[in-house]
Amino acid sequence: MSTRLLASALALAVACLGSPEVRSADARKVTAGGQLAGADLLGIDLAGKMLDGIVLTGANLTRANLKGASLKGADLREAYLRDADLTGADLTGANLAKADLTRADLSSARLERVTAFAADLTSARLDDAKAAGALLSGARFSKASLQRIDLAGASLQGADLAQASLKRARLIAADLGTVKSGDRRPAPASLRGAELADADLTDANLTSVDLQQADLRRAKLIRARLAHADLTWARAGEADFSEASLNSARLDAALLTRSVLRKADLSLARAAGADFSDSDLTGARMIEADLTQAQLQRAKLDGARLEGANLAAARNVPAGSGRKP
Repeated sequence: MSTRLLASALALAVACLGSPEVRSADARKVTAGGQLAGADLLGIDLAGKMLDGIVLTGANLTRANLKGASLKGADLREAYLRDADLTGADLTGANLAKADLTRADLSSARLERVTAFAADLTSARLDDAKAAGALLSGARFSKASLQRIDLAGASLQGADLAQASLKRARLIAADLGTVKSGDRRPAPASLRGAELADADLTDANLTSVDLQQADLRRAKLIRARLAHADLTWARAGEADFSEASLNSARLDAALLTRSVLRKADLSLARAAGADFSDSDLTGARMIEADLTQAQLQRAKLDGARLEGANLAAARNVPAGSGRKP
């Protein structure tokens, strides 16, 4: 059924049947061409329907069933999709700016190139969703489940991912940070307490991002930009930070046991009390880093640069660590 015919059918159903799910006053807002802006479609069942390009700006789709529906290029700005079922839906290129998707289920949904600036996805489910290239700046994902999601190349500046689960997520070349001081883009994303175990953040921009208490165990952060990022109390055992930039990052009390930091730049980093036991810091730059009370037992520091580093009370510093006079 075409979008135009579906819109007409919805309008007719409302007018003739007096559906309890769509108020007649709102039905009069239905216009030709698939426009249902502002309509009250509470709990409506549109599972599997073809809704490409439909205009649902500001519509009430709370608890709507859109499972498997095609919403390519749909206009859902400021729409209410609380508790909606969008499992397996195709929203490629859709506009969800400022939409309310609290507790919505978007598992396995296609969200490539979606625009969702400042959308609210608090406690939503996006497991196995495909969101490469999505524009998600300022979106709220607090306590959301994004396990195995593909966010490669996505823009997430200013996004709130606090306590979100991103286990095994793919964030290759994703942009969650700032470029430099004075950058006018949204503030960096918050990943405080987020679960990123086994996530792939290769080449990601995490400049100034809040990763306090985040779970980064076994995560790939190869060549990631983490300058000025805050990883205080983060758990990053067995994570791969090869060639990553951690210049001026905060790593106080972080757990980095068995992590790989080959040729990583930790110059001016604060890592007081951090645990680098059994880590590979071969060729790492740690110039003027604060390693006060850091644990370096069995760490590999061959060729590491430690000029000016503060190793006061650091424990188990290997002999021949490469520290320069």
